[in-house]
Amino acid sequence: MSNAFRRLIHFDELVPRILRNVGYLVSGTTAVSLIGIVTLVLTARALGPAGLGILALVEAYVRTIDMLFRLQPTQVLIKYGSEALEKDDKGRFERLIKLSILIDLAGGVLAGLIAISVGWLAAPVFGLGPDGFDYILVVALALFVSFRPTGVALLRLFDRFGLLAVSECCLAVMRLAIAAVALAFDLGIWAFIVMLLLHSLADGIVAFALAIRELLRRGYDGVWRASARTACTENTRIFRFLWNSNIYQILRNATQRFDVLALGVMVSPAIVGQYQVAKRSGRAVLRLARTLTQVLFPELAKLWIQGERSRFRRMVRYVTLMIFVSSSAVAIPLAFAVPSLVDAFFGEDFTGAIPMIWVLGGAIVLNVTGLAFNAALLSMGRDRELLHVTILSTALFAVAFVPAVSLWGGVGAMLCQVLFSAVWFLGCLWHLEMRPLPEKSAV
Repeated sequence: MSNAFRRLIHFDELVPRILRNVGYLVSGTTAVSLIGIVTLVLTARALGPAGLGILALVEAYVRTIDMLFRLQPTQVLIKYGSEALEKDDKGRFERLIKLSILIDLAGGVLAGLIAISVGWLAAPVFGLGPDGFDYILVVALALFVSFRPTGVALLRLFDRFGLLAVSECCLAVMRLAIAAVALAFDLGIWAFIVMLLLHSLADGIVAFALAIRELLRRGYDGVWRASARTACTENTRIFRFLWNSNIYQILRNATQRFDVLALGVMVSPAIVGQYQVAKRSGRAVLRLARTLTQVLFPELAKLWIQGERSRFRRMVRYVTLMIFVSSSAVAIPLAFAVPSLVDAFFGEDFTGAIPMIWVLGGAIVLNVTGLAFNAALLSMGRDRELLHVTILSTALFAVAFVPAVSLWGGVGAMLCQVLFSAVWFLGCLWHLEMRPLPEKSAV
């Protein structure tokens, strides 16, 4: 084994903790992904391609409005909260939490009002049928009480990844149970709309409730009395980081949200339903890989704050190599099994999803291989560079989308996913490797 490779895979005390937390999240996410696939199968069997397409459009519309008009404080709380915890500054940490809660509250109210106000115009545009606005209204109610971003950030900071994984499994089981009942009793699309509402409500509240309990257990009982205004002044560039990290997330997720809505305008709900089968199948794999990033960001943020530049670089390279090898090993044999799996689980009505899944597989390998780049650049404070790369990738995706869909339908939309992932990967790699890190400095 070469010395370079030995240095690349050098293990220190940080790696076991990362692997332990990854184990928690992978176990939970594997269960959530498998349950999600079963739920998707039951939903597809119950509603068919057109009904599944309508459900996908309603969910995509509400989630897109939430993404656009809610500034999520998760990354901000992790970055600045890590600094406060590192310095053992309890007051500063509590003030950051108070600010995060208020940002969640304001964002949820704004997103909910906009989703409902615009919904009556959106429903006919997307071909949701006579009850389209009612579907949107019901699902959008959950936006008003979503404090998940703050809850997730706190659970990650406190190293409670296992607790977060268990809660997500419970929510997935709830969604599966509703889908099974709806299929068994032929309750129709309204049962699945209620399923979306209940899942969204629980998703927005459970993680936050668990985080508050953890805060009290650790003696942080002054959050509600803390001054959010002081948090704004004592944390340098906090709103710039909040803005840039959220714009990045919007652009990064735009290709995962806007594509369904744009496709809904251009093609029938039945094709959207087939596209949704392909996307959700791929998302199950992507969720597994993203668990590593959830663990990695707090650890990389701490390494950067401590001045551990060599360990920082080594960790990013090791994780990237590990993900590439493992994702390629899974994707190649799985591609051969796709036709049989689609026919067995979803039925012949969804065979149009097969080429979409094949193309999406290439995008996913690129996407997951570069997941560590996101955490690395944010930890380094290079949020602007990350934003610029994502703007370029999203712009190319948007330019290519209409002609690609016009020529190849849903497959064209998936080809745009490959384009986005490739440009984003190369751009982030350039910023990490072509701009050398400073040498290790004293803390």
